[in-house]
Amino acid sequence: MIELKGVNGGYGKKQVLYDINCRMESGEITSIIGPNGSGKTTLLETACGLLAPFSGQVIADGEDVHKTDPKKRAKKISVLSQQKSAGALTVRALTFHGRFPYLGYPRKYTDEDREIVEKAMKAAGVYDIADETLSELSGGQQQKAYIAMLLAQDTDIVFLDEPVTFLDINYQLELMELIKNMKKQGKTVVMVIHDLNLAMSFSDKIAAVNNGRIAMFGSSKEIYDSGIIEDIFGIKAYRYAEKNQYFFTKG
Repeated sequence: MIELKGVNGGYGKKQVLYDINCRMESGEITSIIGPNGSGKTTLLETACGLLAPFSGQVIADGEDVHKTDPKKRAKKISVLSQQKSAGALTVRALTFHGRFPYLGYPRKYTDEDREIVEKAMKAAGVYDIADETLSELSGGQQQKAYIAMLLAQDTDIVFLDEPVTFLDINYQLELMELIKNMKKQGKTVVMVIHDLNLAMSFSDKIAAVNNGRIAMFGSSKEIYDSGIIEDIFGIKAYRYAEKNQYFFTKG
């Protein structure tokens, strides 16, 4: 569980977030949606500890995220940001990076670390390409490799910034299933996502952000029924209740 209490924040002297109050529960997927420039990524980076708030608190399991030792925080919170460099790492080497917070001195991997990495690669569907370099893989395969790294980090709270953007639909759905599996393991999953249909269909809670404020926080149905999507995006939303699917057209 992670909770934001009266959070104001931004970059440098520029305020982007205003009085953010919300609670992301364990065993749930919370999606942050909103127009471009609304403060979605700033909210995520503040909530996960990467960006200190101007005021207010971010509490994870009773502790202030921004006052927690970084190594201890990395055992509780993992983050998949937009900015990633494929480089010459193999999938296996990248996945081992997820174990860094657990290494003592000397910095050597244990048999337990190796077992966790193997399981993570299998769970993410990249075990068969473990020894291939990231730069040789497709975007979808690379993203699955980064998911393997998150699984190896084995945190209770997971943040993802636009995990399916620019991916083909098959990889989008495959990654969303991996994210659902994290939820089934009892993790708190928080993601920024542009695809409203995926957000509304897969999420337990939605934080609809506009102009740096949470315009509404609730279930997909509550968000839909409120009409807030039409208000902040200027589009029309439709719900196919029988299959819990959502459709959107230009307003």
